[in-house]
This record gives sequence, C-alpha cells and structure tokens, in this order.
Amino acid sequence: MKPLSPTSPPKLYSHLYVEKRVLNHPQTRFIMEKFDRSAIVLIDHYKEVFNRPNQSFAAQSDSKKLILAHKDGKFLHEGSQYSDGFEHPQFFYASSIMGCLYDCDYCYLQGLYPSANTVLFVNLEDAFEQLLPYLDKDTLIATSYDTDTLAIESLTRQTLLWLEFAENQKNLHLEIRTKSANFKPLKKMKPNQRVILAWTLSPQKIIDRYEHATPSLAQRLRAIKEAVEAGWNVRVCIDPVIYTDAFETLYPDLIDILFHHIDPSTITHLTLGSFRMSTPHLRALKKLHRSDVAFYPYEVSDDMATYPETIESTILETLVAKARTYLNEERIRTWQRQS
Repeated sequence: MKPLSPTSPPKLYSHLYVEKRVLNHPQTRFIMEKFDRSAIVLIDHYKEVFNRPNQSFAAQSDSKKLILAHKDGKFLHEGSQYSDGFEHPQFFYASSIMGCLYDCDYCYLQGLYPSANTVLFVNLEDAFEQLLPYLDKDTLIATSYDTDTLAIESLTRQTLLWLEFAENQKNLHLEIRTKSANFKPLKKMKPNQRVILAWTLSPQKIIDRYEHATPSLAQRLRAIKEAVEAGWNVRVCIDPVIYTDAFETLYPDLIDILFHHIDPSTITHLTLGSFRMSTPHLRALKKLHRSDVAFYPYEVSDDMATYPETIESTILETLVAKARTYLNEERIRTWQRQS
C-alpha cells in the first residue's frame, strides 16, 4: 500500500484498489496520476473488495472507493424492456463501469450491487472488439446505462474513447445519458450526428429530496445549452417521474423552465416516463430503508413494479399535454407498460 500524502486525502476515491494485472494499463496509469494523493492497494481480483460480505451501501456512499479492474466477460448486453432503443435494429448497453458517482434514491443500481464503490474496467478496447461483429447494420449503444460516465469523464476518458471509436463506424450510434453538468470534456470535440447526449432532468425539489450529490437543475440546463450551441444532438429525459402530492405543478413547471432556457427547436426528443423497477431490485432497495420511493404501493406485473395504471396515465397525459405546447408529437417519446 502506498501511504497517504501528508496533505489531507481527497474526499472522492481516497483509496484506489488496483488489480495487479492492470497496473501498467495506460488508463490505470492515467488515473493513478490524477489521484496521486490516494492510497493504492494492489489486489488480485475486484470481487475481493466489491463483492465482500456484510458491506454497508449507505456508509460507503459517503466515502466511495475506486476499483480498477480487467473485465473478462461480455461488455455488451441487450437493451432492456425499461429503455427505448429508438427503433434501431440492434440496441445494446455497454457495461464498462459498475457503480455511480451519484446516489439517487430511486436508482435500481442501489438494489443491484453489493457495494457503493465504483469498479472501472480499464480494458475498453475489448468492448470495441466485441462490438465490431455487429456493426454490419445499424446499432445503438447506451454507454452510460449502469453509471454516469460523463460525471467522471475527466477521470476515465471513456466518453472520449467511445467518440473516437464511433467516428469511423458508420453504423454505430451512441446515447450518452447523464445528470452531470460536465460538458467541458466535449467542448473541443467535433459533434458526431450519430451521437445523442441525453440529459435527465427533475424538478429542483425532487433533486433536493432524492438525487443526492447530483448537479442542480440550473447547472444541468447550462450544460444542455452549451451542448446544443456547440452543435450536438441533445435529448432531454424527464424520466423517471416521481409521483408526489405536488406533481401537477412540479413537473409541468419543469417543462416550462426547460424551454424557457432552451430553444425547443434544438432538442431532438423529449422523453417522458414514470418510475418503474424490477421487483428483485425494488426488494433490495427496500432493505436499505433510505427512501419513501421504495415503499410506495406499486402494482406488479411481469416482475416489474410501476405506479397503478390510473396514476401512470395521469402522469403521461399531464406531461404530454404540456410538452405539446412546445414540441410536435414526433419529438415526444413516452415509456408505458405494454398492455
């Protein structure tokens, strides 16, 4: 172990756990230079730390550690029923990072992983190799499905690597979804028209209550404005909608605020969807006892928990009606349970 510097350790990633086999990988060296005040702990396999028993997700959320590892299995997974593939013939998500910098109470990741720490698989070149056989036809990859890659882009450079790879792959489309306000790493990049930057927005009261450690609504709106002015395709996602007593004002007002700051003609889509989660993830979320979101009396169908159909309909009808005052029908997307 490398001793901590005499100066105070960083609040984020005070410890780096590094698999011995990736110690000399270029991305590992880059990250270690970024966190030169962090303690370095060499390990044989990331599961020694990430999967160890009796961990406290809540306690770790206040002091996340970073684990650098090599992924041996598949990077690519079929897009789920909870997500929109936007009619692309092939839709995958890439799993190159486990865990997220943010701690949103309603996020399925809190019921998915045994640890709040972050695992970064540095061998992203293997993901590109696995993807190549699919690129004979139109393919969409969600690069930040299990994390928020743009939030830690200055650390990982993974968004940059994806963009560089996509530049020469004419059938490859990327969706980079984020809650971050971190557009800076992309400022010098030439916009790729096959890439969508997708920002998730919530009313500020919802952010304050449920989206811990995330940027404010105003900060996200500034990042969106920078992105559209730089020529990027931008999708805005008000998803998941959390149903509260003040729903009827909070969320329609959010759409007004959005289009007060952002010219509606510059947005490719506005996507709307109410809260939904697989029942195994919801059970795990309840065990954390962190939020009232987990304990709402959801309806369960096909192993998925959602709001009762009347509430889901109210959410979508209200928000679609408001969205139509700014956008035509083709640019409004909704997620709804299949009848």
